[in-house]
Amino acid sequence: MLVAAVATASATNSYLKVTPTMVPDAAKYAVKTLSYTQITALETTVKGRLWASVLCGGDSAEGFLTLSYSDSQGKSWVEHNLALDARAEKLAVRNGVLWRSPKGEMWLFYSVFDGYYDGRGSMWAMVCKAPDAKEPVWETPVYLGTGIPTGRPAVDKQGRWLLPVALWGREVMSYDKALYIANKWDTPRFVTPYADKYHELDSKRGAGLYISGNEGASWSEHLGVVKCENEAVAARYNNPQMFLHDDGSMRMVVRASGTAWSYVSASQNGVEWSAPTRFVSAPDQNFAVCRLSDGKLLMVRNARFDRNLYWYPEGMYAYLSEDCGATWYGGLRLATDVATINPVVAEGVKGEIYIMTHNEPEVKCENRLFVTSVAEIDAATADYENVPKNQRVVLTVQGAGAALAAETAAITAPRTDWAKEDIRIATYNIQYPVMNWPERCIATVALINEYKFDVFGAQEPYLPQIEDMMKLIGDEYAWIGQNVSGDNNDRTHHFNPIFYRKERVELLDYDTVWLSDKAGEPGYGARSCRLFTWAKFRDKKTGKIFFHFNGHYDHRGFEAKIVSSYIVLNMIRKVAKGYPSFVSADYNADEKSEAYRVLQDSPLVKDTMLATPNAVNKQYQSHTSYVSATKKAANGMHIDHLFYTPNSVKINHWELIIKDYDGKWGSDHLPIFVDCTIAN
Repeated sequence: MLVAAVATASATNSYLKVTPTMVPDAAKYAVKTLSYTQITALETTVKGRLWASVLCGGDSAEGFLTLSYSDSQGKSWVEHNLALDARAEKLAVRNGVLWRSPKGEMWLFYSVFDGYYDGRGSMWAMVCKAPDAKEPVWETPVYLGTGIPTGRPAVDKQGRWLLPVALWGREVMSYDKALYIANKWDTPRFVTPYADKYHELDSKRGAGLYISGNEGASWSEHLGVVKCENEAVAARYNNPQMFLHDDGSMRMVVRASGTAWSYVSASQNGVEWSAPTRFVSAPDQNFAVCRLSDGKLLMVRNARFDRNLYWYPEGMYAYLSEDCGATWYGGLRLATDVATINPVVAEGVKGEIYIMTHNEPEVKCENRLFVTSVAEIDAATADYENVPKNQRVVLTVQGAGAALAAETAAITAPRTDWAKEDIRIATYNIQYPVMNWPERCIATVALINEYKFDVFGAQEPYLPQIEDMMKLIGDEYAWIGQNVSGDNNDRTHHFNPIFYRKERVELLDYDTVWLSDKAGEPGYGARSCRLFTWAKFRDKKTGKIFFHFNGHYDHRGFEAKIVSSYIVLNMIRKVAKGYPSFVSADYNADEKSEAYRVLQDSPLVKDTMLATPNAVNKQYQSHTSYVSATKKAANGMHIDHLFYTPNSVKINHWELIIKDYDGKWGSDHLPIFVDCTIAN
C-alpha cells in the first residue's frame, strides 16, 4: 500500500508538495474504520477493471483520498491501492479525478488544500502505466499548478489533452466546510489564514482548463476563461466538465448557482471561449455529463427535466442525447430521495455504463453503484417503475449514520426536570404599513396588552411600525431583529422581530440566519430576501433556558420553502442543541405542503396545534385578509404555524385569536399562541 506524506509550503515553494512513501500498516484505511466515504470518480481500464477514487474523512479539512479497484464490476473491491493522506499536516487532499488516457494509462488528478479551501488549490497528477497489473504501481506525483480538477480531460482534434479546472471564489475560503448560510453559530472549526490572500488570482476564478500537447509531460494553464452569467457562480463551485462536440470542437458545461448549467464552446486553440448560453435548467448540485463511445451524451443529474427546481436535490436520473444536448430522452430513475447527490460515471469496454451516487452522511453515508446500459436508459421514461436492474451498495460507512442517530437520540431524549409554571409563546404576522396602519396599530397593541405574550415572533413589520407599537406598549417589551436586506437602511425594509416581556424573560443571545447564500439576497429560487431571527432566553420565574426561532418563508419559491424547512432543522440542531425550542413563522405553506411535511415528519419538531385535542379555533384559517375568520371557509388550513420540540415542551393550550377591536384588525393574519411548560 502506498500512502502519501505531505509537506507544507516553504518560502521558495509556493505550492503544497505531496511525496508518496510506503507505510507498513494499512488497517487504519479500511472502510469499516472510516466515518465518511464518497466516490469522487470512476474509470475503467482497457481490460475492464473498474477504478474508484474515494474521498474519506469528510468533505472538509480532514478529507483525504484513497484508490480502490474492482475486477468484478463492483461486486468486490481491493482496498486500497493508494492513499493520499495529509491530516497529520492539517492539510486536505480532495477532488480526485480518474481518467484513462488514449494509451491506456490511468491518471489521477487531485488538489491539496490548507484547510477546507485555501483560495487556490495545489493541483497534482500521478499516473499508473499498468492499471490492470496484479500489483499496480503509481509513479511520483507531478505538480501542475493552481486549481481544482473537476472532470476528465477531453482530447481534441490535434490530440491535445484539455483538463477542466475550477478556481472557486473567495466566499469559500473562510470556512472549514462551505456553509453558505453562515452566521455566529456556524463558527468554523478551522479558519484558513488565507481568507484575505491570493487576490492576484481573483481574475482567474471561475472555470478554466489546463492543456497538454505532449501526453501529460507538461501542461499550460488557462484559468478563468469562462465566466458564467450568474456572478454567484464565481464565488462558489463552478465545477466544469468537457466533451467533444459533433463537429470536433470542445464543449464545456459549467455548474451555475441556482439557475442552470452554462454551455460554452472553444475555438480551435482551446483558449478563447464563446459567451456562455443556457444548457439545461437544473438544481444547484453537482452533475455528470460525458460523451459515450457511440457518440451519445450521457447526463446524470438531480431532478427530472419536467421539474423546474433551483436548489432542491430531488432524486437522481440518467438521460441521453443524440444532438449534443439540444434534446434529451430516457430518464432512468436512480433514486427519488433528497440525499442522493454527486454522481460519477464511467463507460466499460463492452459498453456497460457505471454510475455511482453518494448519499449524504446525515442519512446513510453510502455509495450506490448502478450498472446499466444505453438501451436501459433509452427505454426509461423517468417513471418510478424504471429502475436499473443491477445496483448495489459499495463502500458503505455505518459510523456517520450511527453518529447522527446518537446525536438525534440525545437532543430528542425525554426530559424530566419540568418547570412549575406555564409560559406563553406566540406568532403574529403584522403586515407592512398598508391598510390604514394607525388604526391597525391600535388594534395590534390592544391585542398584545390583552393576551400578554411572554415571547412572540412577528413577521413583516417595518421599523416605523415597530417604533409605533413600542410607544404604545411602553417599557414592558423589548425586541431584537435585523432587516431583511442586511444593510443599514432599517427604515425602508421589514423585519422578523422577536418581542419579549422583560419582566418574564432575560435575553441571553441572538443572531440572524439568512435563507440564501448571501445576506440581503433571495436564495434557492425565492422571489424576495428572507431570514430567520433566533433568540436564547432564560425564564426568570423558572430558570429554564429556551430558544425561539422566528422567520418568514418566501411566498413564491417552491423549493425556497422546502430548503427553508431544512435550514430550520439545521438551526434546531446547531443552535439549540437540545434546549427547548419554538419555531414561529409565516410559512406561506399550509399543512398539505412539502415545506410543512419536512418539519412535521422530522424527529426534532412538531406542530403545536396537533399537541392538544382542544385547540381553540383551529378550524379557521390564519390568513384572513382583514375579514372575520368566521366569514371564511372553515377548512382548517393555516400558513402560520408554531412548531416546538416535543421532548422538552408540553403544550397545555393552543389558540388562534379571532377577536377584533372595535371592528378593527391588526393585520391580514391572525396570531397563534400557546401556553406551555418547558424542561431542560
